[in-house]
Amino acid sequence: MKRRWLISALIGFFIILILVGSAAVIRQRRAAYLKANYQFNSTPTIFVHGWTGGQKSEVKMVQAAESSHIATHKMTIRVRTNGTLKIHGHLTKHMKNPIVEVIFNNNRAGEIQDAMWLKTIMRRLKTTYHIKNYNAVGHSMGAYAWTYYNLLVGNNKAYPTLQKAVLIAGPYDGIINNHKLNQPTTPPLSRLWDDGPNLMQSAANGKPSIIRPEFKKLWRLRNNFPAQAHVLNIYGNLQDGSHSDGVITMPSARSLGYLLKNRVASYQEYQVQGPTAQHSKLHENNPFVDDALIDYLWRKDGKFK
Repeated sequence: MKRRWLISALIGFFIILILVGSAAVIRQRRAAYLKANYQFNSTPTIFVHGWTGGQKSEVKMVQAAESSHIATHKMTIRVRTNGTLKIHGHLTKHMKNPIVEVIFNNNRAGEIQDAMWLKTIMRRLKTTYHIKNYNAVGHSMGAYAWTYYNLLVGNNKAYPTLQKAVLIAGPYDGIINNHKLNQPTTPPLSRLWDDGPNLMQSAANGKPSIIRPEFKKLWRLRNNFPAQAHVLNIYGNLQDGSHSDGVITMPSARSLGYLLKNRVASYQEYQVQGPTAQHSKLHENNPFVDDALIDYLWRKDGKFK
């Protein structure tokens, strides 16, 4: 009986050794693969949510980056309603692909106010944490806010320099039934921002057939956008005949190309199709968006799925 127990214990011990060894080999192979194919540096990637959004809007994309062992969430910046900042976490030059989440307590302030708050945030990152370069990720109003912010500051040396931007479902030239979203604008302006399925078309260069006031605001500053930046524009197509993600039409989202295509180092578009292309689902545990975002930001060859 004792001998049988000893044999079982030895077998169990060897099984554990095999499992531990296999896990170590897997970790080593994964580390080698990541080192060969992805870049690791101290440049932070800053996530900004959209209208009525918050930390939940960003958490799935951040978790996907973390679970890939390519980036790590290191800082959260909460913008109080009075514009002051509450910062949790830290950034150092020794970190590898740190992620910063931006949360607006007033998540209905609108894209212009969000851009003003981004100026405060980026100035703080420059002066306090000595951040020289950064990547930007924005969804919906967050995508517009990042665009407007970069048109305002350009390559002003008082702020960090934009390297890459992943802009998702941006409402650059209208929102479907915008006036019903309780936007903080006067009724006439809200109506002017109203878009609808198949109301406008996109030319080959991305020029929309209708130019709305919020696009004119961007267009006037178009030459200020940082020329060295690489931009990925992700948008949705439900394939239900609306040519939209249910909130933003494809011509509105693709008008970013007309604004930036010939003014930045590179500009690419990625269309997500089908049910997962719904406006909110583009950032909620969406493997198509997560994979594209991770590869575009950190893969050495810049190719994405």
